[in-house]
Amino acid sequence: MKRMFGVEIQAPTGKLPGFYAQVIHKIGDNVNVFDRDGQLLIVDSESDHKKLLELLTKASMLGEEFSLWHLPADTEIARLEDIGFESQSGHIYVYAERVSFFSLDSSAGDGRDQWAALEQMKETILGRIPSGPTDLYLADPAHDQLIDGIARAYNVSVIWQDEAV
Repeated sequence: MKRMFGVEIQAPTGKLPGFYAQVIHKIGDNVNVFDRDGQLLIVDSESDHKKLLELLTKASMLGEEFSLWHLPADTEIARLEDIGFESQSGHIYVYAERVSFFSLDSSAGDGRDQWAALEQMKETILGRIPSGPTDLYLADPAHDQLIDGIARAYNVSVIWQDEAV
């Protein structure tokens, strides 16, 4: 998964018809747009994010901004529309403020306890990213303490991820 930045373009009002096209052309010349979804442009670097903000602010076309996580294609999410979206090109994104990520510490507890803890956590798990020996799980940040409590109850441990892996 990788941290990305989404910036929405707001259609200009009261501008000449070619104004929008000029701004889009200028963005294409100066910003490496990784992906888009309708009016949402997605970039993968701080510098491109900053350039995009400057161009859209200058043109009075800056809409909402979003911090996003770009997830692997094999991510399993039951209701993506609640926490993110799939772009026009098929990439999966989740809004960073709507999810937290954790994995089970494979060195804490035995297999039965880890299985039982995960079974109880399933009520709060939003999705799963298969990733080698231990999967990465998506949860609502409001349930982080609950997940920690379930782990303690089963003598297992969770590892919270707040950086790209």
